Amino acid sequence: MSQPPEVAPPHLLASILTLSREAEERYGQPMVGVVPVPGGVRGFVAVFSQAARLREVVAAEWPGATVRVLILANRRARVEVSASESPLEIWRRPPGMGRELTTELLPGDPPAEVVAFRGQHLLVRAPGSAIGWVARPTNRSLGAVSSEGSEVRPAPLAADSPNLSWSSDRVIAAALLQEGRPYVWGGTGGAGVDCSGLVWRSFLSDGVLLPRHSRAQRLLGTRVRRAQLQRGDLVGAVSRGPRRTSHVALCLSAGEVIHACSQQGVVRREGLADFEARYRLLTLRRLPGDQRPDR
Repeated sequence: MSQPPEVAPPHLLASILTLSREAEERYGQPMVGVVPVPGGVRGFVAVFSQAARLREVVAAEWPGATVRVLILANRRARVEVSASESPLEIWRRPPGMGRELTTELLPGDPPAEVVAFRGQHLLVRAPGSAIGWVARPTNRSLGAVSSEGSEVRPAPLAADSPNLSWSSDRVIAAALLQEGRPYVWGGTGGAGVDCSGLVWRSFLSDGVLLPRHSRAQRLLGTRVRRAQLQRGDLVGAVSRGPRRTSHVALCLSAGEVIHACSQQGVVRREGLADFEARYRLLTLRRLPGDQRPDR
């Protein structure tokens, strides 16, 4: 196989600049620091999807070139930040550059890991792998990462843990505590919750850490059929209409769900038939480890 040219083609530089601009739009800062070197490119990107796109671009425009990048979101964090007396809000863009909440942590939640420092802002990976920004704290909520988890509250088990153990009764009881609360995009229980935040919070209350966002939650566990739906199963869906927003709900029974409904602006329980009038079902999922006697 012939070796690639030592010098990057000019159109590749333009493509890398485009990736950087897209990252700046997403994160409020470029967060793509990639430079050509003889025979390839190297540098850093924020998340895995950017690395995948970079590799695709290089493969198409500079065949045979090497790609060596550090993915910030995957790096081993050495510093963590926690909610103290009030919720820790994690934003899509640095604070002051936009108001789209990615997620939030409440006092007592597992901490977020700091993956990059940028001036007065921190890029963090929250429990459940949500990536976003927080302002650099001025109090004592920054600390070294603990490999053993909290001494007071055991670290939650990940959804793919071979030792996963949870109770659908306890998870649903936690979800019902949110009934009637406002729908808040990115919320996990502070001022309100969004759909995936409701599911995430409900399972976290029983020591299980799920992915934070609905697209990842609807890939968990195993698929079940409509006739097999049981208490504690997850319902992955998209809203009907032109936007087709991703959505997730929690089964209370074979015919009833609870969910944070953006259309109604509230957490509500309703029959599955009424739910389907607003949402198109995509997948029905069951996590292993439910300790109910009949499971």
